Amino acid sequence: MLDHVFAGLPALWLCGVFLMPLGFTLVFSFGHSSFGGIAPGFTLDNYARALSGFYLDSFVRTIRFALSGCALCLLVAYPAALYISRQTGTRRTVLLLLVLVPYFTSFLIRVMSWQILLARGGPIEWGLSLLHLLSGRLDVLDTQTAVFIGLVYVYLPIAVVPIYLVLIRIPPVVLEASQDLGATRWQTFRHVILPLSRPGLATAALLTGVPMLGELVIPSLLGGDKGVLMGMAIAQQYLATQNYALGSAMAVLVLIAVAVMVLLLVRLTRGFEEIPA
Repeated sequence: MLDHVFAGLPALWLCGVFLMPLGFTLVFSFGHSSFGGIAPGFTLDNYARALSGFYLDSFVRTIRFALSGCALCLLVAYPAALYISRQTGTRRTVLLLLVLVPYFTSFLIRVMSWQILLARGGPIEWGLSLLHLLSGRLDVLDTQTAVFIGLVYVYLPIAVVPIYLVLIRIPPVVLEASQDLGATRWQTFRHVILPLSRPGLATAALLTGVPMLGELVIPSLLGGDKGVLMGMAIAQQYLATQNYALGSAMAVLVLIAVAVMVLLLVRLTRGFEEIPA
């Protein structure tokens, strides 16, 4: 009996803090909003408005940023994780610490530091001018480019860790067998290492792409009015205009995008059987 009670606690927690709020959000998305309140009902006007004009542009921009930012994180994280996994002893530990050190500081401080770096007359402008790669002012802050830089910077370390954990679990005998059979390094990587690292890639994509879809802080601090993503738009509906129905419809659209991404990642790892270490 006690075992069933303890087993049911996580289910109650999941229902109370996750499923129930999602249910209210879904119901509100079909309701009629008034300032500071919402009336139950069934209308698709909220979704029609969320998929038109400025809000549609924000939604498309959010998906584009999430996909491109996630892809860039994976492209940079994979070789970094592969290099770290091939190190041993203290060198591997030091490299892992260098990846994780940013997380010892506040998320807000890390993002705000880019306001200084990307500002006019800041360190990046000075460095580019010194290298004769820039003439004039650096007009990057409060643009979509600044938002993209911030997204990749913040979520890149998150992509390195799961890929690294999968790579170190590939038994060395498997790689030795590939080489003994006459495979080149590129063939070994393409036909052995890369397929076996699919779960790490899927996890890294999940841990980077999903938060990017709902990111609020980075667009607010680095993008200004030009880098609005759906997270900012939803927050504005809830906190400023108090249009809860429209905000809920926009939130449901983001959840649908998240669900599609998760299904694609599940398909990526379908049929995978982990090789025991």
